[in-house]
Amino acid sequence: MGSLHFIYFSALCLMFSSCIQGSRRQKANQRPESPIDRIQPPENFNIQQFTGVWRLIAVGSKCSYLKMNNHRLEAVTIRVTSQDGNIRINTLQKLDGLCWDIKQDYQKAETVGRFSRKNRGVTTDIVIADTDYRNYAILFLQQRRKITVKLYGREIDVNEAVQLKFRKLVLNSNIPEIFIYRFPRYGYCNVADEFHQLDDDFGKS
Repeated sequence: MGSLHFIYFSALCLMFSSCIQGSRRQKANQRPESPIDRIQPPENFNIQQFTGVWRLIAVGSKCSYLKMNNHRLEAVTIRVTSQDGNIRINTLQKLDGLCWDIKQDYQKAETVGRFSRKNRGVTTDIVIADTDYRNYAILFLQQRRKITVKLYGREIDVNEAVQLKFRKLVLNSNIPEIFIYRFPRYGYCNVADEFHQLDDDFGKS
């Protein structure tokens, strides 16, 4: 049960949802601008070109879970599919040598390139901030006004110019460089058997 809890939490917290650190509740009549609202997706974003397999290369985040568990990070693959402009994310990661597959569904927002989901009372917002579709993608994620920046590649690495762009976006998000975590470049999962698949939409609300 402990191993199952770790893979489930890490997949939700680390792999495609930004880490929750908690926040003060806002009064019901206050609606301040959300930090992720300032992040703009590329012009003419094409969701169909964005679909397919991506490898997680690096994450910039102040998440306390990452600070404490970065030594336990495993290689991560995500598979993006789309229907009617919405996206499904399958996150694949190893635990104890076994591949797990976590499914999450995100709904498109009014602005193309923005997506969100609400589960267990927590809203996760995603913006595809930059991508050339063929080589790299930089995503911003937000939960409870906490930002995480993620760098993905179609392959296990991206060129230096993309890495510098990612670093600049992380620093501009008030995330110090010490909180940039590089993910393993080996041990990727491409598929999980039927006994190691989790649907994260069962608590959807």
